[in-house]
Amino acid sequence: MPADTFLDAQTVDLSRSRRWYALAFAILAITLIVRTLWYPVIVSDYTYFIKPWFDEMQSHAGLTAFAYPFADYAPMYLYLLKLLSVFPFSSLISAKTLSLVFDALIAYLGYQILKKKSQWGMRKDILFLAAVVLMSLPTVMMNSSLWSQSDAIYTSGVIASLLFILIGAPLWAAVAFGLAISFKIQAIFFAPVLLGYLLRRKETWKYLAIPPGIFILSVLPTWIAGGPLSYWLFIYVVEAEKYPYLSVSAQSIFAFAQPLTLAPAATNVLFWLGIAAAGMFALFIAYLMKRKAELSALFVTAASLASVLVIPYLLPRMHERYFYLADSIAVLYAFFRPSRFYIPILIVATSLISYMPFLSPQVSFLSWAQVDLRLPAALLAVPLFIVLIDVWKMNYARP
Repeated sequence: MPADTFLDAQTVDLSRSRRWYALAFAILAITLIVRTLWYPVIVSDYTYFIKPWFDEMQSHAGLTAFAYPFADYAPMYLYLLKLLSVFPFSSLISAKTLSLVFDALIAYLGYQILKKKSQWGMRKDILFLAAVVLMSLPTVMMNSSLWSQSDAIYTSGVIASLLFILIGAPLWAAVAFGLAISFKIQAIFFAPVLLGYLLRRKETWKYLAIPPGIFILSVLPTWIAGGPLSYWLFIYVVEAEKYPYLSVSAQSIFAFAQPLTLAPAATNVLFWLGIAAAGMFALFIAYLMKRKAELSALFVTAASLASVLVIPYLLPRMHERYFYLADSIAVLYAFFRPSRFYIPILIVATSLISYMPFLSPQVSFLSWAQVDLRLPAALLAVPLFIVLIDVWKMNYARP
């Protein structure tokens, strides 16, 4: 290549790189501004749940607050609230900042996944853009900085587990998932991927005991502090029974049944059909992960996206936030497979729309956003179907 042509190519690459960095920094700046504006906003989940829990932990010595059932979240999250309660900040600032830290951790882990497993070796500017996008998704920003929710915590554990699967570290994949599920049961949507991965070799089967073991260990301090072990050990059962509806404002398949007046018997049948369908699909994903001769980063990410997308779509009693995992993993999938750039756009859009029935009555600038949940449920079926086809082709299409 002539010297002048080589220099021209370098100039073009440098110019393109600067544009990507400029775009990333622009998105990051907007993200920080929006998050700052949203920090003072208070919604009912904070008022009725997070603040009272924070106050309980703050007003009791050590972990003595666990002596009676004062919350319906897993102890691991409450331990963090206890730790934050010693600092001179309000419960609102503390809870939102805690989630913000894990937003950043998700971005970092996503950066590492794409850096280590990208087939063609992504440039640093693209990697930085991917990290910024992960942290700047509207649903991610709303979840932590507006809603005071903590879905970023368990999601960071799942993304870490995915990273360890991709780099061939089964022990740490199990540990990361164990930590994730010790914060929120929604991490279970990723379980089929880890299950199939650990069943591939006999020497890794024993690691299946690690996630439940970590959860049990995380509950023991509540028992030592005088709390009822039966309550805290089965906290996820308590949480599930609190909302006995086919859909709890979720963009799931049950959004189509929610407006109907159904007899209790029909509701019960639909409930168990959803459980059975989700269970069968979970086993299918685990089977694919176990039988696949070679686990490429693209396939594992696609299988992970299918798992965290389809399972909550089929399950009853889902909340709108239960697709948070799918929002983040969809971004990773799009960066691994740029031709599917529209997948995260559609998935995040459906999540954002589904947030509105809960948030619009409480947040003034969202008061105009009144939607029927059947709209995002129908829209979500599009990327769901495409991802399923992708996973199928990666397994069964001829080379």
